Formats: sequence, structure tokens, C-alpha cells
Amino acid sequence: MEPYILATSQTANLKVNIVLETKEDGSAIASILELPQYRVEAGTREQAVATLKQLLRERMNRVEVIPMEIKLPSAEQSERPWMKFAGVFKDDPDFDAVQQYIQEYRQELDATENAADSNKKYIRI
Repeated sequence: MEPYILATSQTANLKVNIVLETKEDGSAIASILELPQYRVEAGTREQAVATLKQLLRERMNRVEVIPMEIKLPSAEQSERPWMKFAGVFKDDPDFDAVQQYIQEYRQELDATENAADSNKKYIRI
């Protein structure tokens, strides 16, 4: 199946979240939350952020970002796999007789189960 490419524009801005940690000595560690492999340490917060931005800009000049859409099965199909068989017997002349037989058989099973339950002896503690 061929993936559907939405856009190949390299002019869009990339939005990321920077995690900035200030150490006790005043230096800072900056990393990109979505790309944890990008991490820098610098003497100040401003230097750390500027260095991280520069590092990401250099990297993005060498790569291409291509968003694409992949069709996933709909939630209704995956939650109800038997729905594709619904209504297949609607025109079957024997359907009512089969349904009646199933109902009678279920009533027999229920009666047998209820009789078995009434024969059980319970011990109170």
C-alpha cells in the first residue's frame, strides 16, 4: 500500500518543548522533550537554549520531514467484528423456526441450572 503524503514543505516551523534544568552551580542542561538525544550543557540557561537551538537548526538542514497519514481500521470495525454478518439470515424461511428452537433450548438449560442450584446445600459459618 502506497502511503499518502500530506505535505513535503520545508518552510513550516517546527515546534518542540525544551526541558531546561538549572544546576546548583548556575550552569544549565537543555534538552528537547520530543527528541531526547538532543541535549546540551552550558554555563547559563540562555547559552544552553541558544546552543540547543543551533544544534537542532544544523540537524534540520540535513534532514527532510515528511508528514504522512496511515489509515487505521475504524474503531467500530475492530470493536464489533461480527457486525459484518448481521442480517445475513433475514430472508431465510427457516430462521424463525431456528430462533424458536434456540429459545426453547436456552429455557431448558436455565431450568436445569436452577434445579441444580436448588439442590446445593449451603453451610452457614
